[in-house]
Amino acid sequence: MSKLSTSSISSSSTANVLCQCRVVVEMKTSWSQSNPRRRFLCCKTSKARGGCGYFRWYDDEMPAQARRVIWGLLKRVKTYELERN
Repeated sequence: MSKLSTSSISSSSTANVLCQCRVVVEMKTSWSQSNPRRRFLCCKTSKARGGCGYFRWYDDEMPAQARRVIWGLLKRVKTYELERN
């Protein structure tokens, strides 16, 4: 269980940030073990599809203890969901 999917978040704070493609960036949330719930800005078009690869963290890095607690809670929720099905 190293990574979960990312999800888009709409935010007016990104309205003026453009990537190198000259397109307004997208804000997503990382659910990886090393950066759970940490938001980042990225190009809307993947690099594989011709995007510029723009990436910048939006949130400051969380303390290690907070990351461990969040990841532990996410694992517990995932385990609970799997047991219910």
